[in-house]
Amino acid sequence: MKLLKLSMAKTVTKKKKRIEAKGFTLIEILAALLLIGLVLPAVMKGISIVSILASDSEHRYEAVDLAENKLAEVLLEGSWQDNSSQSDQFENEYEDYQWVLDVSDWTGASVKQVDIFVYWQQRNRQREIRLSTLVYNAD
Repeated sequence: MKLLKLSMAKTVTKKKKRIEAKGFTLIEILAALLLIGLVLPAVMKGISIVSILASDSEHRYEAVDLAENKLAEVLLEGSWQDNSSQSDQFENEYEDYQWVLDVSDWTGASVKQVDIFVYWQQRNRQREIRLSTLVYNAD
């Protein structure tokens, strides 16, 4: 009987130790809060920077796409042959973008350089993309 009581006493003592060992101390909680306080602002700044870069990348991608389409249109229509500068604003959802066409002699009168500039405003600054190509004028 003594053996059984001794065994039960050891079991109760082990259970009490397990119960007492659960939870965090005040120092552990404060250290965790301090770590979160130091890491969280840096993470939020990183997220902010990534968001700005993603927006900039999206605008540049749209501007390049618009410039490629406008350059193809100008070359197909032959409007580059009058050697004049043209400019306008894109329509519909791209009205924040403006384009400028510039045609100049390259090496002589028979080869022309055709430049398309696309401009837009982003974060209170004007941004631009430039596409150029050479065109042979058979005239």
